[in-house]
This record gives sequence, structure tokens and C-alpha cells, in this order.
Amino acid sequence: MSTQNKTIIAWTFIIAVIIVGGSYYWGGSTIIADSSPPSIIEAATTSGDLVYGSGSPKVILLFTENVGVQSASAELYNVGTLGLLGSLVEKLTLTQTAKTGTQYQYDGRFTKILEANREYYIVYKVTDTAGHSDTYGKDTLGRGTVKIKLVQVEAKVSVNGIEVKSTSDKIYVDTLTLFFEVEVTTGAQNIDKIYATVNTVRVDFTKSGTKWVATYQLPGDGSYTLFVKMVDTGGSQTMLASFSIELGIENRTPLIIGTLGALLIGIIWFSVDQKKGIR
Repeated sequence: MSTQNKTIIAWTFIIAVIIVGGSYYWGGSTIIADSSPPSIIEAATTSGDLVYGSGSPKVILLFTENVGVQSASAELYNVGTLGLLGSLVEKLTLTQTAKTGTQYQYDGRFTKILEANREYYIVYKVTDTAGHSDTYGKDTLGRGTVKIKLVQVEAKVSVNGIEVKSTSDKIYVDTLTLFFEVEVTTGAQNIDKIYATVNTVRVDFTKSGTKWVATYQLPGDGSYTLFVKMVDTGGSQTMLASFSIELGIENRTPLIIGTLGALLIGIIWFSVDQKKGIR
């Protein structure tokens, strides 16, 4: 094969790979106007009483954003006088763990060990790539509006037979139907109700013998954030579990590697032929 033919083939190969790869991952220069701020989904963001666990709670922040995210954070404060934020306990930078359409999930775990049965203020903030932001947890006067408290409760939570062992669990399922089961081993006599939220949809449990059960049908493939909460006879709510469910998520890593690898082969081939032509 002549050098000219090899050069034509190499260029054709490179252009084809760029077109195919570009349809998945690359695009041209685009000007994006973003006049809408992100919006925190308060009902699906960690707050209230949490099971004590390790004493360093994980928190989940859900919000919608139509373009892109610059940063997300959670700040933990002691409770000050007259409802004001007290001293800062810890500021946590949250990281993205899921995205479905315009809905984002950001998570993080505090490193400080918090005291049991003590209230703390928590303030969430998300900023998009255009600089717009939304805050949840304080008012314009600097007063805290959202609290968390770690309480000692023992319970076993499972979904589709898989036990949720920590708030960082990500559970993969192959069916749209979710079967929830909660067994409270300490304080069961004080339970008034148990419910879950799947993103923002509430699912109420019913008592079946010594357990509480519920069923929920997912609307389709995707990533979902779940909270399971218990309400005692005094009206206090305690979060028993928070975790993620993923269904039908496609792993495109092999395609990325294959595309870039093929592109590299074409470039090397072209480079070698060019050097031969110079000789």
C-alpha cells in the first residue's frame, strides 16, 4: 500500500472515530445562557433526627439544576441563643453521587463525632456554574431553620431482601418493584408510623407482625434517593436509613476506552507514515 493511500485511510479513520466519539462525549463550542438558580428539594434533603451510628453522620442533598453545578456544601453549627447559628462545628464539601435529568444528588460525611441527643443546626448551599445559588437551613437574619440530632435507635432496614448497612450504601436492583421491610429491635412499642420517601414521593408502611412493610413501583430506570423514617407516639421523627437505588444504569467506560484507543491508533499510524514520507 502506498504512503498516500495509508495517509488517506489514517485520516478517514481519525475523522470517523471523532464523529462517533463526539456523538457520545464531545461537542462544539456552545454559549449557554443560565438565568435560573438551582432549587434544593427540601423534603429529600437530610434533616431531623438520625440514627446515631458512628456519630459522624452522612448527609444527602437533592436539588434541581438546568445547566451545571459549581459547588455544594453543608455547614454544621452549634445552636446559639435566640435561634441564631452558634459556632461552626464543621464545613463539609459535598460531592456528586447521582444525576437523573436535571436532578442532582450530592453526599458527604462529617468527620466530627457528634453528641447523642443534642441538636445542631445544618445549612446547605448549592451554587451553579453561572453563580446562582440556593440555601436551605437559615433565614435572612442568620437564624437556623433546620436541625439534625443523633438518637439511639436500633432497627434493621432492607429493600428487596438486601439489608441497608450504612447511609453510604448504593443498592442495585433489576426490577422496578421495591419491597421494603423494617424491623425495630429497640423502642418498637413507641412506633406510631414508618414511611419512606423515594426522591420526593412518600410511601407509607403497614405493620405486619413484628415488622413494618411497604411496596413501591419505580417509574423507570435511573438513580433514586431513599429515606426511611420512623415517627414515634410523641410525634418525633427519626431517620432509620438513607441510601441510593440504581436500576438500568449503563456503564459506558469500555466505550470511552475503545473510542480513545482507536483514535490514538489512527494518530500513531498517521504520524509514522508522515515520518516515512519525510525520509
